[in-house]
Amino acid sequence: MGRLSTYLIVVALFLGTTIATISGFEEETLVECSKHIGVQCGKEVVNKLISDDEDETILPLECCYKLYQAGDHCHTRLTIYILQTNSHFKYANWSQVLSKNEFIFHKCDLRTQPGSARFMAKCTETLGTQCGQEIYNKLINDKNISKQCCQKLVNVGQLCHVNMAKALIRVPRMRHVDAIQLLMKNRKIFQDCLHAQ
Repeated sequence: MGRLSTYLIVVALFLGTTIATISGFEEETLVECSKHIGVQCGKEVVNKLISDDEDETILPLECCYKLYQAGDHCHTRLTIYILQTNSHFKYANWSQVLSKNEFIFHKCDLRTQPGSARFMAKCTETLGTQCGQEIYNKLINDKNISKQCCQKLVNVGQLCHVNMAKALIRVPRMRHVDAIQLLMKNRKIFQDCLHAQ
């Protein structure tokens, strides 16, 4: 798979594909799946599967991003493995647990979802390719943003900027990224551009 080249290309990928079902990730082992989700978030998921409280199915935002990045396929495979090996689930109703598993993933999908396709298309069109590249390079590689692109970013607005970062984080190739830190850095980029006016 090619390297991500721009902020805008990532948004285009989000708008044009169903990211969670990219076939290149279907053959991952359980070990690889668990690495993507991580120990802490893995524990959070198990606790939610164990809980009898229907309101207790919401994961922390960081875990939701990791779960979404790993994909529904990994999430389900890990849950089946837990059902087979964890003594707590020895007498569990697999249908109920797998249904809860899907509900958890769905909740995370909703929590991490950027704006509508129409909204995102308008944001990317207004920002433009060159400025999209500069912002992406600042966010990922700590490069500089020109005054002109800072002005465009402020004009496009914080809502567009945040949603473009959310779309970027959801791309499976961004699994190595700490979603919360990236969102914080993204917010700082906007604030810095705003104060540079």
